[in-house]
Amino acid sequence: MRLLGGHRLAVLCASAVMLTGCAGSTQETPAASEDSSAASTTVVAGPEPFDLCSIPKSAVTASGLDVSTERPDFAGITTYPGWKGCTWDGVALNSWYYVAVLSSLESVDELLLSPSFVRGVDLKLSGRTATQLRHADDMQLVGCAVAFGTGDGLIVLDLQKKGSRDLEGEPCTEVNRHAVDLEPFFPASMGR
Repeated sequence: MRLLGGHRLAVLCASAVMLTGCAGSTQETPAASEDSSAASTTVVAGPEPFDLCSIPKSAVTASGLDVSTERPDFAGITTYPGWKGCTWDGVALNSWYYVAVLSSLESVDELLLSPSFVRGVDLKLSGRTATQLRHADDMQLVGCAVAFGTGDGLIVLDLQKKGSRDLEGEPCTEVNRHAVDLEPFFPASMGR
């Protein structure tokens, strides 16, 4: 069975749910009044993941991605607490791939606990430690991801071939190139 790239992103989203479990980015504090038997709930907002669609459009274009295809909530990623994303297609006419860039308050180590990924090599991109990933169901090697730790969580760039289009490059080479181009706009890492 041939899997489409959107399915792989959905698997990443499912991994996000598995990692976050019932924990969310809000905290509920019940408060009861002495003269009332009804309890009220106060919601306090917690930290938010980095908004990747805030990366300057000029930087996205310079990296070879098409800003007119920007999708801030591709595959419903923002419905998962603690995750944000932004997705762009490559700029070539009928581009063969898209890149979903995702941020989370989770750590790279927590992401690697997901059975959805196969850990590849650790590498340095723009002086920052990164981990190459493949989707566990990607038997044809039609996609590649790279994850960076940040001071507040992680950034994942996930490049996937679109549908039945032919590969026109090596996915890990392409995603690493985009990672190097966009890395200056990511939050700083703890060890950098």
